[in-house]
Amino acid sequence: MDNLLYLALGAALTWAFYFVQRRVEKRSAVEAIERNQKLLDLKQGLDESNTNLDDLRHFEQRLIGKAETAARIADNYFTKAEEVARQSDDAAVTQRDMNQQALEEFHRADARLATVVTHLRRQLDDETLAVFDDAHRSWLQFRDRYARFVSQSYAGGAVRPLIHAVTLESITELWSNELETQLGDESL
Repeated sequence: MDNLLYLALGAALTWAFYFVQRRVEKRSAVEAIERNQKLLDLKQGLDESNTNLDDLRHFEQRLIGKAETAARIADNYFTKAEEVARQSDDAAVTQRDMNQQALEEFHRADARLATVVTHLRRQLDDETLAVFDDAHRSWLQFRDRYARFVSQSYAGGAVRPLIHAVTLESITELWSNELETQLGDESL
């Protein structure tokens, strides 16, 4: 009787193990089929849009570059806010000093922009260079108008020059970083 019980128990365990194993194998097969189907859909989508993997990698690098730029600018704003808070507690630092410091930082950002523009211009052919020069002139006009708009949004006249300079600096940094993404793998 014991042998019959052991035989039935062994058969039940074997049967259970078989179905568990089949379920596990089936799940991995289904997952592989689904993964391959997604890859096929992606490949077909890429073929339809005339996009290749190098285009996707370049796009990814540009997105990563923009995210890094946004993080740097956010960090820069945070640092400036801390500095302004520290300086506002310091009676020796005047509004004029803060304005001058912000203006100097804008001039540093503007010098960096000039370097990036010079480097980028060397890479462009005549037709593309003319289009870029027109776009850059328009951007410079936009930068000045935008900074004036932002600074005039503040009611207090004493803080306006500071806001104007900080806005000029931040938007100049954004434009420099955008142009750097156009340089691709080339460095300055």
